[in-house]
Amino acid sequence: MLVMENAFPKTYGEGWNNHQCRSMLSMPSAKLLIASRNDSICGFVISRQAADEEELLMIAVAPDCQGQGVGYLLLEHMLRAARTHQVASVFLEMRADNPAEKLYTKFGFHRIGLRKAYYTGPNMEKFDAVTYKATLTI
Repeated sequence: MLVMENAFPKTYGEGWNNHQCRSMLSMPSAKLLIASRNDSICGFVISRQAADEEELLMIAVAPDCQGQGVGYLLLEHMLRAARTHQVASVFLEMRADNPAEKLYTKFGFHRIGLRKAYYTGPNMEKFDAVTYKATLTI
């Protein structure tokens, strides 16, 4: 999970550890999509489906691949697969000032909720989380 370790700034406490990733991937409803370049993993997305809803749990892109459309392609493929599996709505949650918001809004995600002081950084700073939803047309 080298991509995971490097994709998120430590300041915000957003990244998962190996145990968290493995335990999420062991769930029957979990899905993993990997992006690679030159035989190296440069990004991934983890999601899970329940009935006609899907939750985007994590999308991570290696720092040297960020800004090159990897996250866009991962999200595009994840949403295409969700439509194929009859998913009507996709949810995600992220830090309130995360620049990835621009990417999500391009795909039709909109804010539906706020969790105050959800993330805790290494200096015990608190950061809000925002919940987003996209409604898919099948």
